[in-house]
Amino acid sequence: MAVETRSNIFRVFPANVLNRRHILGEPGSHQVAVIDVGSNSTRMEVLQLTTDYDLRVMSEVKALLRLASRKSKNGRMSRSAVSDLCRLISDFATVARASDVDDIRAVATSAMRDATNVDEIVREVKDQTGIDLEVITGEREAEYGFLGAVFSLPASNGLLFDIGGGSVEFSFFEGRSLKQVFTLDLGALRMSNMFLGSNEPGHEAFLALRRHVKRSLKASGMPGMSENGVLIGAGGTIRNLTKIDRATKDHSFGRLHGSIVRYGSLKKIVNGLRGLDPASLVHMPGLNPERTDSILGGAIVASEIAKHFDKKPIVVSGRGIREGMAMSGLIKELPSIDEVRRRSVYALGARFDTWDKLRADRRAAIALKMSDLLSDRLDDEIKALIPHIARLIDTGRSVNYYDRYVHASSIIELGELGGFSHRDIGLMAATLRFGNSNSASMSSYRPELKKSDRPVVRRAASVLRISDEMERRLGAERYSRIEMNIVDDSLEVRAPELNAWDPTRFASRFKRVFRLGFKVVQ
Repeated sequence: MAVETRSNIFRVFPANVLNRRHILGEPGSHQVAVIDVGSNSTRMEVLQLTTDYDLRVMSEVKALLRLASRKSKNGRMSRSAVSDLCRLISDFATVARASDVDDIRAVATSAMRDATNVDEIVREVKDQTGIDLEVITGEREAEYGFLGAVFSLPASNGLLFDIGGGSVEFSFFEGRSLKQVFTLDLGALRMSNMFLGSNEPGHEAFLALRRHVKRSLKASGMPGMSENGVLIGAGGTIRNLTKIDRATKDHSFGRLHGSIVRYGSLKKIVNGLRGLDPASLVHMPGLNPERTDSILGGAIVASEIAKHFDKKPIVVSGRGIREGMAMSGLIKELPSIDEVRRRSVYALGARFDTWDKLRADRRAAIALKMSDLLSDRLDDEIKALIPHIARLIDTGRSVNYYDRYVHASSIIELGELGGFSHRDIGLMAATLRFGNSNSASMSSYRPELKKSDRPVVRRAASVLRISDEMERRLGAERYSRIEMNIVDDSLEVRAPELNAWDPTRFASRFKRVFRLGFKVVQ
């Protein structure tokens, strides 16, 4: 088997040209500010987009307006609420313009849709701020939310539900394409106000809320989920419930995106919240104090949704409608998970001056060919990750050459890699740490990784170290042909540039993990 390391044989997606141009101050970058006027909170994100789907938050501001609670009985938004909204949008627009954005987009969701004076509000926002406020339908809200929330998650089929302050949007998808959308008025703030309005709601209030959610879900006409479908949760309520859950458990990574919350955990959270008075809620670990008046209602809604859909674990998305709106100008449908992974790896690498795409691709090709030869000794899960790990090794050189594997591991843990699960990230980061030291620990990657993953990670680390050593002997632009074959009980490699290389140190480790010899032959 041969590895041709000529640069034009690789399928390489576009370089992060827009990002580099933005850093250099050249035209071509695209930054958009998205203002999301929700039923509970109003937020703005300044997002930078590139042709590699690299979506970065450049600035963020938020404020609690609780618009859903500031209406008269006939549904008219109060004068003070409209005034506060105009002032807030004006301030957000100032922040956006200071960030040199190309566009400002503002949308309003459930609370504004229900307001009887919505047309007056939109006109006043325009007159006072110069911003066009678009009041979107529940279906459009779900479409934007689906695009933003599911894009960077490794999910092909399933259901996304987004709990807002006033409503919950349900988006059913197959093959990463949106199929059906449902909107139900089960938002966290709406349900809390309707059923849990008193300071100490009784048992009957909780039962009434549960019954209302159950009836609404059953009457909605929503289909069930396939056995292999993924249940994804998005929105501030889900993110905050995840923080509460993580406050009592070990977790490998600080980011919420891609975390998993189980039905049993939601039940425990609901029971824990029910036992606290408003003053005590403020001190609950993980709870955002700004959500004390809506979190219990939202937790009950979330637990009933999970129960309705076979108690599937909830994969948490840290993205949603704002990211979806920003990306809607770049893409119309979700790319495959493999494409998201590749582009995400290239985009992360492009952030570092020490990273060179030609060399990253060449190292990945060598590692992949070696993995193919060793396929009976490498499981499919780690084999699929090896090329991506190989491409990111040189990001660690930006910190320190001698510990580049450790630094690259940290970059993978903290970087915004799309298309990978938390387990994938753990396997990739642990492999690099074992590449740096064969006695590295995996304890920091629990619960994603288990003791049984240790030999898997050690084999992948050996493949990477040998591939790295071979690649760096080839030169930046040099064409070469590396031949690889398993002969008898050894993996043999042949290339002119390797003739003087003594791989004894790497061969010893290779022998321990693969029970195969490693030789350079002429």
